[in-house]
Amino acid sequence: MSSQPNQSLIDGIRCLQYLVSSGRAIGCRELARLMGINTTRVNRLLMTMASIGLTMQDEQRRYLPGPGIHALAAQAIRGSALFSRALPILERSAPKDIVVAVGVLWEDQVIYIWHSEPGHQLSQALAGFHMVPAWQSVIGMSLLAHESDEQLQQRFSAEQWQQLAPHVHQQRELGHVVWHHSDGEVSMAQPLGAHSAALAFAGLWHPNPDDVEHRLQSLHALAQDLMAHS
Repeated sequence: MSSQPNQSLIDGIRCLQYLVSSGRAIGCRELARLMGINTTRVNRLLMTMASIGLTMQDEQRRYLPGPGIHALAAQAIRGSALFSRALPILERSAPKDIVVAVGVLWEDQVIYIWHSEPGHQLSQALAGFHMVPAWQSVIGMSLLAHESDEQLQQRFSAEQWQQLAPHVHQQRELGHVVWHHSDGEVSMAQPLGAHSAALAFAGLWHPNPDDVEHRLQSLHALAQDLMAHS
């Protein structure tokens, strides 16, 4: 038996993840371009997944997640210790007056499993936010810090690395990231142990240094609580 990874399986999982993350119907050519692989291969993968209900087509023959996704999602949630144990803690303890997010890193994208905003119902916080390029996300910056500068510079453009670098170095030095945006917003993040996930606070507008420090201590306390119960 070969010990090499099965590329067809890898491509199928990537294809499904890109499709689900797009949040809309998407054609084979566009999906192939996003994935960087052949259109014919993407079409074959999507048709194969359609045969077991994981994908379906609309009237324009664009692809959407199929009914099998619901079963897969429910099984994945039950199988995720982070999600199932973090949910009641976030519902109980997450601040209600700012943005609170938990995200994971996937292919240089941040996928949010929790993203709550002031004034929104808690049900909207569950996977209710689109994925974001890691270099544009405080969660991404925090999670990318475990890789070397050389690895990161190979994957990101010079402009992207310019934004990433100081925050990646801050994570390595302090164990968290505090990002002062040019528009006056401050966001912050801290990894959640071995889960390849991070907790973030955002939506802090023009805070003074004492406010930032207070929020940072709250972030650390909530992160410790999440790690202790997962």
